[in-house]
Amino acid sequence: MEKWAGKVAVVTGASGGIGAGICKELVRAGMIVCGFSRRVDQVEALRAELTDASGQLNAVECDLRSEQSVMYAYNWIINTYGGVDLLINNAGVLTKQLLLDSNNTKELSKIFETSLIGICLCTKFALKSMTSRNVEGYVVNINSIFGHTLNVSVPGLKPLNGSFAVAKFGVFALSEYLKQELRYLNLNIKLSSISPGLTETDFLAQPSEFSGNKIVEYMPKLKPKDVADALMYIITRPKHLQIDDITIKPMGEFI
Repeated sequence: MEKWAGKVAVVTGASGGIGAGICKELVRAGMIVCGFSRRVDQVEALRAELTDASGQLNAVECDLRSEQSVMYAYNWIINTYGGVDLLINNAGVLTKQLLLDSNNTKELSKIFETSLIGICLCTKFALKSMTSRNVEGYVVNINSIFGHTLNVSVPGLKPLNGSFAVAKFGVFALSEYLKQELRYLNLNIKLSSISPGLTETDFLAQPSEFSGNKIVEYMPKLKPKDVADALMYIITRPKHLQIDDITIKPMGEFI
């Protein structure tokens, strides 16, 4: 991680779960981390835990569904630190509604705008910063095993995946397409994805499509640090090597 020490990272969805776990590891590795979240108080609480780390964590208020909010957050980073070197697109949204439920348009918009448009906005502004300074930047999208496969629902029981899987399948397609644009534009920037299995996050504690599902309750789960460790592995590979996607699961997972 020596090459990343002192460099600037953006982590979206930094207030808890995988995002918080990634922030911790990057700060401990000496990076200047800007944690994007609408819940900046939770990022501030996380920063208080990292006062002895060699890097630093900044709580940056940002709503990924608003281009103006994303632009303001990046402008703050550029004015404060000069630019961005590493982007971790982690933010996502769950819902307890079915796709075919009535009066769910606003909920669906929030999910897809956060997971897909948010990635496009953050990546666009990050690439602009990286290319303007001619740095060897890196973008990592946090996907999910649900972005590659749907588990079969039991007849009579509520389907498990829902809009979360639809959004994550979109993240998979978006990641593959963005690589094509990077090649077309001949940019010296890598893009990788991580697809974790079920992970112990605050998502699972919130009312969602996973709530009350006995399969989810008893299924083994990853720790956020497991995903953060996978990220650290990806960004420390040799210059000539790019990892497209890493899938990690807890032992015993059967999805």
